[in-house]
Amino acid sequence: MLLAIESYFHDALRPAVPETVEVATGPSRGPAADAEALVEVYASRLKLALPEGDDLAAQRQPSYFAQVHRWAGNGTTKDFTLPANARGQVSEVESPPGHPLRRGDDYTLEDTTLRLYRAPAVANEAVVAFLRGDRADGFLERRRCELSLSIRAWVKAPGNAAPLLSRALAAALAASADMGNLEDEDTYPDESGVRLRLLQPAASLLDIQRAMEPVGETFFSRAQANFIVRGELEQLISLGTPELEGTILEVRRVT
Repeated sequence: MLLAIESYFHDALRPAVPETVEVATGPSRGPAADAEALVEVYASRLKLALPEGDDLAAQRQPSYFAQVHRWAGNGTTKDFTLPANARGQVSEVESPPGHPLRRGDDYTLEDTTLRLYRAPAVANEAVVAFLRGDRADGFLERRRCELSLSIRAWVKAPGNAAPLLSRALAAALAASADMGNLEDEDTYPDESGVRLRLLQPAASLLDIQRAMEPVGETFFSRAQANFIVRGELEQLISLGTPELEGTILEVRRVT
């Protein structure tokens, strides 16, 4: 989930930062000695609130087999048909991804077709549907959580990193105004049965710092903005395999 947060803000910062400046993610390595500038996006920690009392499983609910189906958008199409292998009931629809739609207000479901009242914008991934299937071993749990995020700008001395940070910070604040649900795709949920989502995240600026730091024998100006991100971490653990469904191909009467 830390990588999902980093990727979200990386994609928001990249257009705001000069093309000649690398925007890196992950734990800070600092700039190379021969670099002129660098921007880093680093989510360092995710902390979950513990359930009240001594029972750590108190908030767990029964699990289920889940499917996720995604469609591209061309700016005009409003109808999106579930594939033949879709199993379960549509429980959530997002468009754009991360932003839930309200059934009845934003879309309707007719047989196996999702009908949106407004065509989604052109995108490789414009509509996402979550399906809830049969009961599974495992559990579903949602807990409040908190993440630490830092954005660092480095500029080789005698340069000043503050203007570069300001550009990155402006993009980060704009992106934090409309954050949607985020999914940790690195769990490979279709293979592992483990699906993690950060629901209703909200980011807030905590502080801004600056310093002059040596990298080898070279000094760099460093400016840093620290954020706190809060939301609800959904853990869906679906173990086992769904029961196979048979299809009646032919009925014969034997006399």
